[in-house]
Amino acid sequence: MSRAAIAILSTENLLHNLSVIKKQAPHSKIIAMVKANAYGHGLRSVSARLEKNVDMLGVASIDEALALRKVGIQIPIILAEGVFEPNELLLASTEGFHVVFHEEVQLQWLANLSCPLPIQAWIKVDTGMGRLGFDPNQAEKFYQQLSQSRQIAKPIRIMSHFACADEPDNSLNQKQIDIFNAFIKKIPTNTEYSLCNSAGVFQYPKSHYNYIRPGIALYGASPFLGKTAQDLNLKPVMTLQTSLIAIKNLPKGSPIGYGARYTCPEDLRVGIIAFGYGDGYPRTTRDGAPILVNNSKCKLIGRVSMDMTAVDLTACPEAKVGDPVILWGNDLPIEEVAQFTDNSAYDLLTGVQNRVKFHWTRYVNTPLNNEA
Repeated sequence: MSRAAIAILSTENLLHNLSVIKKQAPHSKIIAMVKANAYGHGLRSVSARLEKNVDMLGVASIDEALALRKVGIQIPIILAEGVFEPNELLLASTEGFHVVFHEEVQLQWLANLSCPLPIQAWIKVDTGMGRLGFDPNQAEKFYQQLSQSRQIAKPIRIMSHFACADEPDNSLNQKQIDIFNAFIKKIPTNTEYSLCNSAGVFQYPKSHYNYIRPGIALYGASPFLGKTAQDLNLKPVMTLQTSLIAIKNLPKGSPIGYGARYTCPEDLRVGIIAFGYGDGYPRTTRDGAPILVNNSKCKLIGRVSMDMTAVDLTACPEAKVGDPVILWGNDLPIEEVAQFTDNSAYDLLTGVQNRVKFHWTRYVNTPLNNEA
């Protein structure tokens, strides 16, 4: 019999979250970010469920995009980090991928190639993230250079990326908006723009433009510090669960786990669950982290092992071997768990390992009713 570590993934919650996002930006097209294995939820499974309900899918590399084409995904796919070598431009051309141009060398590669079909192109402007994108003072030059290429489909779209949208009071947000607005005024009006990630979608409705690019919010986690998904009417797509595999009655003073980090302050009933850092639960999680046992909120005690974790069963005295355990998801927000780690919800979701078995709820591939 296999280990009890499983992830239940909710199609209904995924589509609910998408509906919430659409209501936030009813006039914008949606690029659903499915990079990094759809934030740990499964690249192919998530994309199949979203395909008829979004305008485009966003990935980090051409390998992810090609994997989606191989399973029959037909809608446009954007390479958010652009291409990493010249031949990828040829593949992007043949497969109809949208390519983000953010570095001068990518334009040089394009000039030295003969692409079979015009490429759908985006120019990325660095408005303050300090990561990818052309400097705003130089971006217009590269925009014009790209516009003159016969290998580029027209119009060329424009994007940038928030650095601090998860901190609504950060002054950099408005500075980035101002820089972006100033730049797009220099560009012909017959194009399309994109700036907002998940946090931007909820925080800056005047900056939704033509496309929004939701990521973490799709999966039912809050993009904001100090806010839960429930505050935003989002529901967790992933419920990570396992079971109790042993129960021990330990006397006061007994050490628990590697390094004996935790010592029982009194006689204690301790449960051992079949989930550890080898499954993706952080080794550095601190004592007191919430874990649901039979829907009762118990506390993690002792250092997380590779395959197991110890739980104080005081809050669930009737617990027995085989009882269900939830690490995060339904009835236990991932944001609450993250507070006991050095990780964010992003880290936790993308860190789930492939030995955890994934099970999706019922799925009907029909377009989402925007009124749902």
